[in-house]
Amino acid sequence: MSIGIWVFIFFLIYFGTAPFIAYLKYQNLRYGKLPQKKRYIGFWVRFGAGVADTILLIIIGFVVGFILQIILYDTNFGPGSDYIIGIIISWSYFCLMQSSKHQATIGMKMCKIKICDQNFKKITLGRATLRYFSAPLSGLILLIGFFMIGFTKKKQGLHDIFTKTLHINN
Repeated sequence: MSIGIWVFIFFLIYFGTAPFIAYLKYQNLRYGKLPQKKRYIGFWVRFGAGVADTILLIIIGFVVGFILQIILYDTNFGPGSDYIIGIIISWSYFCLMQSSKHQATIGMKMCKIKICDQNFKKITLGRATLRYFSAPLSGLILLIGFFMIGFTKKKQGLHDIFTKTLHINN
C-alpha cells in the first residue's frame, strides 16, 4: 500500500471517529426550551474565550514542559511525545473544566459563558470528550464548522451539533 492510503486512513479515523460516535449516541435527543433570561452565546464572545484559554494553555504547557525537563533530564521519549503530552494537557483542561460543576473553562468564565446539554444541564465527561475530539472536524475545511456558530439558530458549531451541546450566558 502506498503512503497516501495510510494518510487517508489516519485522517478518516482522526476526524471521523468522535463525530460518528457522537452522532450515533445523541441523534435521537431533542432540545429543551431556552430558560428565561438566558441567551445563546455567539461567535465573537466564544472566540474571545478561546483566545483566553489558548493563552492559558500555552502558559500551562510551558510550565509542565519545564517541570518535565527538570524531572526527566536525560530521558528521550521520541519526537511525538511533546504532541501527546500537549493533547493530554489540553484534553484534561477543556473536558474536566467543562464537565465540572462550573460548566466552563477559565476563558469561558471570564466571558460569562456556560456549556450545557440539550436540556440545559451539566454535560458529562464523556460528552465533553466527544466534543473535544469532534472539534478538529469543525476546522477541517477552512474553519467552516466554527464559523457556523454565527449563523445557526442556537449558535452551535459543527462539533456542538454532533454532541448536542449549547453555550448560554451564565
